[in-house]
Amino acid sequence: MHSLSLADLDRLGRSSGFRYRLPATDMPGERCVVQGRVEQRCLRPGVTLALSDVIAHLPFEATSESPPAFSAIVMLEGRAGARLAGQPVLGMAPGAGARVLAGAAPMTAIHPAGQRMRSLNVSVDAQMTRDDPMIAELLSVAHYGAGQALRNWHVPDHLERAAEQVLSGTWHGAMHALLCEGIGLQMLALAAPVADATPDLRVSARDRRMLQRVIDCLQAAPAADHSLQDLARLACMSPSSLRQKFQQVHRCSVFAWLRERRLQLACEQLRQGCSVQQAAHFVGYRHATNFATAFRARYGIAPSQLR
Repeated sequence: MHSLSLADLDRLGRSSGFRYRLPATDMPGERCVVQGRVEQRCLRPGVTLALSDVIAHLPFEATSESPPAFSAIVMLEGRAGARLAGQPVLGMAPGAGARVLAGAAPMTAIHPAGQRMRSLNVSVDAQMTRDDPMIAELLSVAHYGAGQALRNWHVPDHLERAAEQVLSGTWHGAMHALLCEGIGLQMLALAAPVADATPDLRVSARDRRMLQRVIDCLQAAPAADHSLQDLARLACMSPSSLRQKFQQVHRCSVFAWLRERRLQLACEQLRQGCSVQQAAHFVGYRHATNFATAFRARYGIAPSQLR
């Protein structure tokens, strides 16, 4: 069991933009604040999972200096609080958690002393995930269906069991890495606000022309940083109308269509002798690892095998 002082916590949190403080100013910074295990794992570029199993000896707070675009927190044991600047504290208890659309507002996590706290926190950096259409779509839906920027969410039993398994320390190496990736992606999917089921909309001839405008834009610039709101303005629709009508006409989301088009173009580039890195950048992926993951999921082989 590791003992962590305020300076140790600050060092751990620096990579993800967190600054730690002790609310009581008369507490020396070198004293042991928590004992236990804190681990941070990068699941993919821009997506980080933090695992924590600690006993808090002193009360402490952690404030995000560079808030992520989206965070989901699961509490398995203990109690904590979270607040955005200028808002009341939101409590978190076992079996529940919080989801945060922080944007530019600093978020502070509040940890009382005298308890064991076991939790998981997955966070998404929007700037780093623009070449991942699935994550980009998740963020778009989350921001348009969120309501409150900070709110509780119920953790399903199966997710709680999986989180317990990840924190148990039973698995190591590749198995632990796979479990972390699985639980992190589940947390993102389940904590994000659920998009409304696509209703049976009447799609007019004008709507179809506007949707074709969106298709033409994506065809002309598949590597560009497209956003739902920009495409909605192009289609003269609200983002939710574009999302629903595109789904009804094309039987897939806007960003699923874009992902498919990017991968088709990447196949052509690879067959012409381009390297994996060149093909990835040509179709708009900043990180070849994200491209390789998407390619393998779609075609069942690594892009290097197609070359």
